[in-house]
Amino acid sequence: MTKEGSNLRGLARRWSKNKSIKPGVYNCLMTIADRIDSEMVGLPKSADGKIWTGREVCFWTGSAGEDWHKFDGLHYADGRWCVEDSDFERYPAVSVWYERPDSFERIADELEEWCDRADVDGDACGKPRDLAKRIRKLAKREDKR
Repeated sequence: MTKEGSNLRGLARRWSKNKSIKPGVYNCLMTIADRIDSEMVGLPKSADGKIWTGREVCFWTGSAGEDWHKFDGLHYADGRWCVEDSDFERYPAVSVWYERPDSFERIADELEEWCDRADVDGDACGKPRDLAKRIRKLAKREDKR
């Protein structure tokens, strides 16, 4: 039973009890509630619990979100939602991330990207790059556990 079907049934019962509607209308509303329950499907959710809306341009796969794919469509088949990439490969919507998940590797990447973009003189990015290396080393240790 869906939330929407339950709400409609409750409303129909209250109206019927108050004699605000005729029995035929009550039966009609109950039929509509049954149809809602049998025909509605839940919106697709990603691994991070966000709802896929169909406006995304990419999605992330893997436990650390290390790989992204161009998002070309949502499909409902065999009782589940799937996202499809540009190579027509389908992934269950609940197994991929809507946004790249945070990880030590991602933080290290962002530190190095920032250093690459920063307009600094000399060796001002030496320390951030050292931090990125340390983060990656710790991440590898954590992955082995």
